[in-house]
Amino acid sequence: MKEKETFKQLNKMMEWFCNSDSDNCYLLHLINLTGATLAGVKPAELLNIPMSRGAIKQEQWEECKGCFLQYGKIKIREIKKQNGRKQVLVYHHLSLAKVLSEEANLKFLRERGYPGQYSIESYVDLLVKRLQGNNFPHEIGIFLGYPLKDVLGFIGCSSLKLIRRRGWNFYGDEEISNRRYESFLQARTWVKEITSSLKLESWKVER
Repeated sequence: MKEKETFKQLNKMMEWFCNSDSDNCYLLHLINLTGATLAGVKPAELLNIPMSRGAIKQEQWEECKGCFLQYGKIKIREIKKQNGRKQVLVYHHLSLAKVLSEEANLKFLRERGYPGQYSIESYVDLLVKRLQGNNFPHEIGIFLGYPLKDVLGFIGCSSLKLIRRRGWNFYGDEEISNRRYESFLQARTWVKEITSSLKLESWKVER
C-alpha cells in the first residue's frame, strides 16, 4: 500500500517535472537525492542548495520546492543561507513523527532540551532554531533516521566503539546500522528507477 501511494505521488511530481520550464536536471537530482525520504523510509534529509546565481537560482529553487510540495506528506523548512547556499530540511511528516515519538528517542531529545510535551511541529521548530545558531545540533541524527546508539556514540554519550563509517558513523552493533543504511539505499534506488521510468513514459506520450 505504501509503495502504491509513493508511486502515485511520484507520478504527480513527474507530471509537474515534465511540464515545468525549470532546471529539470537539477530538479531530478533533488528528487533522487531525497528518494528515501519521498518513499517514507528515511524521515528527513538536510540539503545545501546552491544559490550562487542569485535571483535566477532562487526562482529555480522555488519551482523545485513547488514540485516537492505536490507530495502531500513532504514538508520543507528553509533554515539559513550562507556561503552561496541555502540550507533546507526536507522531511516526510508521518515517517518523522513515528521516529520522534519512539520512547527512547523522545527520552534522549528531552534530555537535550526538547519540550516535554511532544509535537512534531515544536520539535522541528527547535531543531531549525538550533541549526540557525552557531552550535550544530548533533541530535539531528535522530531526525535523519540514524540509530540512537550511533547518535549517542558520535556525541560522546556512549562507551560504544566506532566500528566504521558508511553514510554516518557506526558505533557498537554494526548489523543494526547496516540494515538501516541498506533500507535507505534501497529506497533511494527504487525511487530513482521509478522516476526514470515515469520520465521516459511522459516523453513517449509527448512525442
